[in-house]
Amino acid sequence: MIPNEKQILRTAARRALAAFTERKAASEKISHRLVESAIWQESRVIYAYHPLPSEPDWQSAAIAGEHVIAFPRIDGDRMEFLIPRGFTLGGLGIQEPSDGNIAPPPDLILVPGMAFDPTGGRLGRGKGHYDRWLVGHPNVPRLGLCFECQIFDAIPREDHDLKVDSVVTEMRGP
Repeated sequence: MIPNEKQILRTAARRALAAFTERKAASEKISHRLVESAIWQESRVIYAYHPLPSEPDWQSAAIAGEHVIAFPRIDGDRMEFLIPRGFTLGGLGIQEPSDGNIAPPPDLILVPGMAFDPTGGRLGRGKGHYDRWLVGHPNVPRLGLCFECQIFDAIPREDHDLKVDSVVTEMRGP
């Protein structure tokens, strides 16, 4: 029953995103909240992601400070983080490092999602890459990034679904 509930919620999140017209302004607020957060300021190595057009563009935050920003590359079911020298469109339609060095262990990971709830419940896109990576790295602080329209009362969770520690939107911070 939960997979069906997740599909229904993904559809609701897509509709909310399609109706959301303030992406640029909201992205700037999210980026600002991120940069001002203690966890960002205290982190040196940050595992991040290249946002899709429907996701908050947090990347102006990367300019602020002396951080090492690493991006994921997907290889089958495996996800590794690289300090990129360039980007290419990956198999899932997401910009990935075309090459680069393996990143040192992270102080923080930014986690994308289709939807989140106020307790850190996360609904991904359904492939499980982040859940598999997070299971092997339980002590890395996790920040979910999304627009406020992607916050739902509750996210249906299965045993393999992991939460984030906090969610950053244009209206809330970590």
